[in-house]
Amino acid sequence: MWQLVVTSPDKEPKLVELKPGKWSIGRASTNDILIEDVSASRNHAEIFLDALTNVLTLTDLDSTNGTYVNRQRLTGSCQLHPDDLIRIGMVVIHVVHQTGNIQRLSNISGTHRFTRELVLESVEEHSLLIAEVAQKLNTVLDVRTAIQEVTQMLKRAMAIDFCEIILKQELGVLETSDLTDPLAKQALRNKTAEVSPVSMFVPILVQDQVIGLIAMRKSRPGTLPFDRRDLQLAVAISHQTALTIQRMDLLEKVRQEEHVRRLLLRFVSPAEAEYMLKSYLTTGHLPPLTEQKVTVLFADIADSTRLAEMLGARQFANILNNFYQAASEIVFRHGGMIKYLGDGILGIFTERTGEPSSEEKAVQAGRELLQSLNRTGSLDHRTRLVFGVSINTGKAMVGYVGTKERVEFNALGDVVNVAYRMQEYARPFKIIAGPATVAAISNKYQFSRVGGVSLRGREGAIQVYEVMP
Repeated sequence: MWQLVVTSPDKEPKLVELKPGKWSIGRASTNDILIEDVSASRNHAEIFLDALTNVLTLTDLDSTNGTYVNRQRLTGSCQLHPDDLIRIGMVVIHVVHQTGNIQRLSNISGTHRFTRELVLESVEEHSLLIAEVAQKLNTVLDVRTAIQEVTQMLKRAMAIDFCEIILKQELGVLETSDLTDPLAKQALRNKTAEVSPVSMFVPILVQDQVIGLIAMRKSRPGTLPFDRRDLQLAVAISHQTALTIQRMDLLEKVRQEEHVRRLLLRFVSPAEAEYMLKSYLTTGHLPPLTEQKVTVLFADIADSTRLAEMLGARQFANILNNFYQAASEIVFRHGGMIKYLGDGILGIFTERTGEPSSEEKAVQAGRELLQSLNRTGSLDHRTRLVFGVSINTGKAMVGYVGTKERVEFNALGDVVNVAYRMQEYARPFKIIAGPATVAAISNKYQFSRVGGVSLRGREGAIQVYEVMP
């Protein structure tokens, strides 16, 4: 018995049992085999089954876009053989010749190694359908929608009742759902396609790693068992699904990186944001606390408590916001990182190859900060604001502290505490520096010795200097 299995991308396969005589093929509704494809002519081709010889012949009726048999364009007529493939546009017609027991001849039950050759053969055999699948999946931007598209395509293309794609993180469902078939576990364990007459399990592989499983089952009475073409189609779809998931993962990674980059840029300089991101992508976490040389800069608004009470919460909040914005831009411009401290900021400058020293960067930032937040109180024309800048250099524990949900850059140590206490000598509108800072850049700036000062919480005096305008 000769049969034709007519497959198109958006419809279930249609089985045509041929009887002796002529069978017309084309786009016109009067044809025996209707081809609903824009590439098909109204009267495209003709198949003739000889009752005496049982020979099947295909003739192209001078169609515009041609009839292809096994990827070769047909000129005139040719004899058809079992497993030949006829293509008209996007419609593929599989020639089947059954003699005897259909179940026995069609059955490909067993284990099929997921070799490169099997993948290439499968993609080539179903190239038109795979092209259609790829076109649809390339417009999908999330994995769940992609999986729904693939399962619907498989159901239509293979005329199956059940199809499910289970991703790696969901494979535990095999223990509790109806997918307890030993073949499913065997497919995952051996990375092989496992087929029975009514079920098929095909792994989704990326670089020999299982990232999912396609499970299919037929349950309708009288349905044909899975055959070689079904296996090839499932393998080809599995390959395309793997490529799609890889693309989704890459897009998600890019989206996450961009999201993290935008978030970091709110708190650190662009150079530091790239450094943090690179470290995170390499190690999986942000740089931890390590001891290193730093120069820290403190700047705050004098008498902020009285100002807040006098001006009211809204006006004082606007002043603080303007202060934070101006200070952040300046610190970032000079390669530092910033930490907000209520009515002030802490700028942290580290040593970087190819950049000025941390002391010079801090002094440059401090000078620019005082010029921006000048003696007229330019942040708020109605209120005269008083600022000061203190700078100190030394060893500190520097890095990122916090939890998985929240981290922040910080510098911890005596050098930070000293700089904070030096603030009271920096007002109004002075830059006060510690001895280590002055020693590092004494040949570049003019300094005036303030003398030994006592700082709260410390025994003994600290020599401090004013950086001259």
